[in-house]
Amino acid sequence: MTKLVLLVIIITNVMYAKALPNIIVLFADDLGYSDNSLMHPTIETPHLESFFLDSMRFTQWYSAFHICSPSRAAMLTGRLPIRVGISGGYTGGVFSSTAAGGLPENEITWAAMLKKKSYKTAMVGKWHLGQRPQFLPTRHGFDSYFGIPYSVDMGNSAWHNTASNQPPLPLLANETIIEQPVNLNTLSQRYATAAQSFISQNKQESFALYFAFSHVHVPNFVSSAFCNRTTRGRFGDALLELDWTLGQVLESVPASIRNNTITFFTSDNGPWLIQQLSAGSAGNFFEGKTTTWEGGIRMPAAIHWPGTIQPGTISRHIVATYDVFATILALTNIDLPTDRIIDGRDLTPILRDPKNAHEIRDCIFIYKGTPNINCPLSSSSCPGLWAVRCGKHKAHFAISYSQQSCEGSHPIANASTTYQDLSDSPLIYDLDADPSEKWPLNANSDDYTQALNTILIAKAYHEAHVIPVVDQISLGSNSTYALCCDPYATDVSNCTCNPENFNVFVCSPVYPTPTVSLEADAFESIYGYRPW
Repeated sequence: MTKLVLLVIIITNVMYAKALPNIIVLFADDLGYSDNSLMHPTIETPHLESFFLDSMRFTQWYSAFHICSPSRAAMLTGRLPIRVGISGGYTGGVFSSTAAGGLPENEITWAAMLKKKSYKTAMVGKWHLGQRPQFLPTRHGFDSYFGIPYSVDMGNSAWHNTASNQPPLPLLANETIIEQPVNLNTLSQRYATAAQSFISQNKQESFALYFAFSHVHVPNFVSSAFCNRTTRGRFGDALLELDWTLGQVLESVPASIRNNTITFFTSDNGPWLIQQLSAGSAGNFFEGKTTTWEGGIRMPAAIHWPGTIQPGTISRHIVATYDVFATILALTNIDLPTDRIIDGRDLTPILRDPKNAHEIRDCIFIYKGTPNINCPLSSSSCPGLWAVRCGKHKAHFAISYSQQSCEGSHPIANASTTYQDLSDSPLIYDLDADPSEKWPLNANSDDYTQALNTILIAKAYHEAHVIPVVDQISLGSNSTYALCCDPYATDVSNCTCNPENFNVFVCSPVYPTPTVSLEADAFESIYGYRPW
């Protein structure tokens, strides 16, 4: 009898483990809302197009932030970057290649939570939440890591060899540098192979894969197979390589487990418009990366769940990247942490019944950065929360622009202004009628007054429940924290163990570096490194 009971328990546990869904999170870099062949006239993304058409596509999916590191922190933890301490100064920021800080050890990722159900977990690709050992993916719930720990322009390589204060671009396996500089021409293939191997090895168990593309961040590197393949130029080539990689990952999921595999796809933030032709497109939305306008934070996004989600479904619910955390936990029957505020909401009611599902939140809080850090000398205080959307109305309490060239392209744009405080008279837009944010409501109208009152109440309540924490990005950088394959190197520029990779194939012609130095100066002063 004892053996029979034990056998039943074993079989039950195996069946339960099989019932738990596999999770894949695909995260693009700097991909704009319209950077796909469904939305853009010269972009080629056949695999992404097919994925979107077979999935539930979201038209109102918001990034947690307008730039990289904070957005990724929020997706992994389900918490706004301001709560995690990854927002930078009052205009935002990212971790440098020699950052002192990173994702705090007391923050809990969905990968760490999944270990409660014995999931196998892996991270492939761009991390950008701290390059020091205590901040790497393997310290935050992932069994393995293969990738570049920050953006591909934050280290020297054959494709980007102009930064004297940055080490050569490293490739890590777990916590070990295996190549420096990395050969970017082989990176997409190696990323795909790592993902395929992980899925193959764990197809009989419950697994979770976080795959963060290094595309389409500048420089738009491509292998020779994708060089000059598209009419969209080098950006289009890089996006086509991303699309191919995506196809490789999706096709590696065996048919027998596809109905039990849930795949998320989105981007960290909008297109980096100051890179001109080397950047993507936000489509109908105004502005892009580094701003709190819709073009900087409204993301392309879809969720694929065969057998549950009807192909071609479109959701207009207001959702956010940090909902990934709560949704994964709901799908795997894991309770949310109770010792901290979780901003994410469970998307499963929308996924299962989009027509009858209610809105999962009243408001979205859109931060530019951490209040009162790095304020200009002329200001005694600076806001961190720059915009709030409640329902169809979005109020801007402060605005800025990423491009000096925006003058005349927008009714409010002022090319000489990088920061305008509008707290006394916020701009309010009806995003249902005006998603491009061109025509603010009349400040003397009843609609404006009612919308502002609703938003101000929500804003006050939210800000009262934000507990200040140390901002990790503002801890700065130190060259002693550089990743270096050579322990005897006396300078970060000498951290070279694969010098042959400085001479690999580089596709030409390459778009010329933008020449508007004011934009580069402004970016460097805020984010700590120069974009060109």
